[in-house]
Amino acid sequence: MTFSEVGTVGVVGLGDTGLPLAVALADSGVLTTGLDTDRARVAALRAGESHVAQVSPDALVATADWFEPTTDPGLLAGLDSYVLCVPGRQVELVVDALGPLLRRGAVVEVRSPVPTGYVAARLAASSGLRPGVDFHVTTPASAALAA
Repeated sequence: MTFSEVGTVGVVGLGDTGLPLAVALADSGVLTTGLDTDRARVAALRAGESHVAQVSPDALVATADWFEPTTDPGLLAGLDSYVLCVPGRQVELVVDALGPLLRRGAVVEVRSPVPTGYVAARLAASSGLRPGVDFHVTTPASAALAA
């Protein structure tokens, strides 16, 4: 596999939504950093053990060069895009931690039941960047169509 033109992606939350997405991105040749607060979960993923039925241990091993699970939010600094796959009650904490790590041109996709305007405002407050100008916040197309 060669380096992808897509860039780098951070997937925040490696549960039923985030882990399959992170592995699919990595399998497509996208350098993917997966952040989760559960140290045991991250250690298991690094050892090739999956806790999600849709992701086999073989898939974790096959994508090991492209997918880095971590508990260190600092590894998300300066990535091209981010996908937030955390429960609504955790979005505020995640967004406040992510803001200082954003770079100009970043795209943040929200896969949580939280308004994108709220996320954009919090990211702007913690990053000093301007939403819609310096960074962009979006939702998956299916969620937008269902709304």
